[in-house]
Amino acid sequence: MTSLNVHAPAPRLEQGGVRLVPVVHLLAGDMLGMAAEEAVEFEERVSFGPATGNAADADPAKWLADRLVQIASAAWNDNALGRPILVPAPMTALAHANTAVACDAAVRRTTMCQQEFCLMFKDTAFAGETVDCTSRVTRLRKVGFRVGIDMRRSWHTPLSEGLRLMIDTIRVDADTLETSADLQETVAIARESGILVVADNASWRDGEFLEATGVSGAVAPRTDA
Repeated sequence: MTSLNVHAPAPRLEQGGVRLVPVVHLLAGDMLGMAAEEAVEFEERVSFGPATGNAADADPAKWLADRLVQIASAAWNDNALGRPILVPAPMTALAHANTAVACDAAVRRTTMCQQEFCLMFKDTAFAGETVDCTSRVTRLRKVGFRVGIDMRRSWHTPLSEGLRLMIDTIRVDADTLETSADLQETVAIARESGILVVADNASWRDGEFLEATGVSGAVAPRTDA
């Protein structure tokens, strides 16, 4: 793996509206992947119902598929080698019947492979479901995608045995982790299950604390002042 200088500012690559930031190990400094960041999320840029002007714009499967192509292009143009790339995915895309097929077809048109993407669904996409979400994750895993859970705002998803075997990454907020016993318990379970846990808003100096709680990496960690 590629090592980073922990004293240097974390690089940010931006191409075509896609911003790629590094995900690194806070103790070793090794590159663990990259994270694609969105200025505006899918749920904020479209409206559903009769007022929707373009039905395709309201299709979360198509939107995510198109986004993967844009991210692949940005990574190629900027020679961004960190993998996997964490990609924010619309909550509705998890339940959409065409998401796996559409995203698989889209990636096949790029120079990247499906396993180089980790589709990050918000915790609320899983929480409160009456149907087992493992079947929905399975469809994405079968075509090669990694799947993760974004727990930066909420952390209600029960990590069932079946789900733990298929989730690759969990993303949390370092500040919240420090104050929430429930989130710390979830992170501990995730680590024991072999799930990579990465934190936002982390500083290099917090590496030992985060490692002790079960966090292995950080998204664009801050340099100590």
